[in-house]
Amino acid sequence: MLSGLLNIGQSALNASQAWISVTGNNLANVDTEGYSRQYVDQKDAGGLKYKPGAQPLGVNAQQVMRFFDAFLERSYVKQSTNSSRWDQQDTIMASLENIFNEANRAGVSSSLTNFFNAWQDLALRPDDTAVRESLLSYADNLSDMFGNTMDAIKNIQNEMDVSIKQGVDRVNDIAVAIADLNRQITAQTVDGINNPNSLLDKRDQLVRELATLVDVETIDHGKGDFRVQLSTGQPLVEGIVTYELEVMGPRAENHLKSGSTYAGNINFVGNDSHEYTVEIVRGGDADDDLPPQFRVSLDGGKTWLRGEDGQELRFDITNSGKTDENGNPVTDEVLVKDLKISFSSVENFHAGDQFDIIPKDGLYWIEPSRGPQNITPQIGFDGQDNKDRVTGGKLAAYYNIRDDNCGRYMDELNAVASTLVWEVNRIHSQGAGLSKLTYSQGQQRVEETDQPLGSPQAILPFADKLQSGNVNFHFYDRTTGEHIDSAMLDFGGGANFDPSIHSLEDVRDAINNMELEDGTKPLVATIQDGKLLIETAAGSDIEFAMGADSSGLMAALGINTFFSGSGADDIAVNSQVHNNTHLIASGQVNGQFQINAGDNATATAIGKLVDKPVTITTLWKTVDNQTISQYYANLVTTVGADRRLSKTNTEYHGALTDDLSERVASVTGVNMDEEMSNLIKFQHSYTAAAKLITTADQMLQTLLGLKQ
Repeated sequence: MLSGLLNIGQSALNASQAWISVTGNNLANVDTEGYSRQYVDQKDAGGLKYKPGAQPLGVNAQQVMRFFDAFLERSYVKQSTNSSRWDQQDTIMASLENIFNEANRAGVSSSLTNFFNAWQDLALRPDDTAVRESLLSYADNLSDMFGNTMDAIKNIQNEMDVSIKQGVDRVNDIAVAIADLNRQITAQTVDGINNPNSLLDKRDQLVRELATLVDVETIDHGKGDFRVQLSTGQPLVEGIVTYELEVMGPRAENHLKSGSTYAGNINFVGNDSHEYTVEIVRGGDADDDLPPQFRVSLDGGKTWLRGEDGQELRFDITNSGKTDENGNPVTDEVLVKDLKISFSSVENFHAGDQFDIIPKDGLYWIEPSRGPQNITPQIGFDGQDNKDRVTGGKLAAYYNIRDDNCGRYMDELNAVASTLVWEVNRIHSQGAGLSKLTYSQGQQRVEETDQPLGSPQAILPFADKLQSGNVNFHFYDRTTGEHIDSAMLDFGGGANFDPSIHSLEDVRDAINNMELEDGTKPLVATIQDGKLLIETAAGSDIEFAMGADSSGLMAALGINTFFSGSGADDIAVNSQVHNNTHLIASGQVNGQFQINAGDNATATAIGKLVDKPVTITTLWKTVDNQTISQYYANLVTTVGADRRLSKTNTEYHGALTDDLSERVASVTGVNMDEEMSNLIKFQHSYTAAAKLITTADQMLQTLLGLKQ
């Protein structure tokens, strides 16, 4: 009995000492980030059969454990990834919003207003050179504003690329660190005896940091059998094995139907913020009379591109004898939005075959045996995340800003600039200035000069604007200024221009074959680097002016136009006009074939564009009831709404994360008052245990004293 009392006292001393040590450690780490409060797992040591009853054996201080709630921790990790995404997205959206903020400075909106006002001023004084110079100044400023706005958006995209690469590197580093901790945890864990609590805390901290970068889930089977995977299921860590994420450049992938015999690949030139899903809708060979066709989606196949008429766009796959660098036949390139698409084999296209084009740097999970899997965050035009891709963390914010937000804003800004260029040029190309023309250099390049100008294969920016019709040319004596003759293009037998049939080469030939009543050929047309150049015949004393154009041909080719370029990136004033303000078309050739200095018909028509509803199109949206300025104002509103969305989500998810953080802290956090109370309690326990040993010793001394 006395030895039992001594053993009980010793076990109590050990337990109290362990508690005091753990409590002291808790107090020491009260401000240590990621530290989980620890406690001593102690149990009754049981007893021995003995009369008058079981003799107790004291207490066992088995192991030091940490306060930890796995459910709360998983909930916090899941919520923090959403909070991190929206917090980062809101920070970047503030910079994007500032690009379009014109409250305290000039921007595209005010520049548009000044530009149209300048045309209205020209309509009042069409023969005033100073007014013409002022118009050029405002036009240059507008072009600069478009370019500067576009550059600012691209700079944010470039910053996102840098952040993405840094984030991916950190994800891979964390995965390696977690795998190393799993190895150490396995080695140091002794069931029921030793728990490597500090290592477990470090692992949890790394998982938390990982969740701020990308949405992850954890599966813990104990010790180092710990799995970290993306929310889409791909593992990053399995025990001590790691998998990597990688940023890969633009690429294309085949997704052929079972039984398809197509042996080629899809090729593309260009870059874009959207992924392209290309689907064959009519099979066959590119040489067939009825060629194969494909359609294109920019949101993973949810919706398919449509034209201004609402009809789904179908693109022919044709073969005009082109070959690649190895001499193998390839299909003609087709311009779809910002990409030139072709195929490396011209035969055996099958309906239902799909091809994915990722014309940008994407995020991929690297699986050694099956190759990279595309997990790049993607948002559809319905505003919903693609759940088969990464959706959380800073990486999702970076990609969403780069591709969805910046991509949409650039598309719409390009739509504004493109519509402005077309509407102004469509009017200007049919007008006349204070000086007549001896030459006119086309401003728009046609890449395939032998293809019908209205086809995607021609690769002409305004090909979809062309219509069947004709162009009027008026010719004048350079010395006297008298009208000599007028003529139209003849594409054979008096045929008009047809964009589905006639190529740039056909236009060139029609101009060269044009004859006046006296049988002379007044103009010489050539193609230089895909651009049409029209000049008066060498040695002739003729000038010319452009007249009515029902086809839009001259505007599409950039002949006698005010602007060059086709979007916000390259919009500029036509250099020929810039060098000679007299070529700014303020008037037009009237019914008596006269060009009067005081005529303001063209300037008035362009000035009225400020209030004229026009059709403005991106390949995913068409608006036909707004002015150019109203459309841009709506773009600014859209940017503000996106910022408001990010701010609202930041506040919402931040509140949820803070709440979960407090709940986790209530379990794992160190409370100074509680620990101080425990320290006093276990100090008294230690004293009581020591008293028990002292008492047992006194009893033993009394017993030994009976012998004497």
